[in-house]
Amino acid sequence: MMSNVQTNADSMMDDISMLDMGELFGEDKTEKPAGALGMDMFRDVPLTVTLEVSSTEVTLGELSGAEAGDVLPLDKPIGEPLDVKVNGVLFAKAEVVMVNGKYGLKFVSTQNSPTRHA
Repeated sequence: MMSNVQTNADSMMDDISMLDMGELFGEDKTEKPAGALGMDMFRDVPLTVTLEVSSTEVTLGELSGAEAGDVLPLDKPIGEPLDVKVNGVLFAKAEVVMVNGKYGLKFVSTQNSPTRHA
């Protein structure tokens, strides 16, 4: 099942145009002197990006008593942006969108930018 999820995620990335990560991280677009280090040397470093919908705290007893059809309420209100984490660290707030019939993320704000309003 996990390989199917990975395949779907890979194909989604083919359909969605990627953000210029240099812009997202505030990289200076001006020409750098030869040998200067920039974001280019890090472009192939793999990162784990996670979308955290919400969470809640329950006891082991409550969780062990859960059955199919039970609902576990979460702590995030409907309509609030979701947390995008990179390697477990909060990177941005985002909304889930549909792109060509697949899920995508629309960044609302990043840790190094103010919140954008639609």
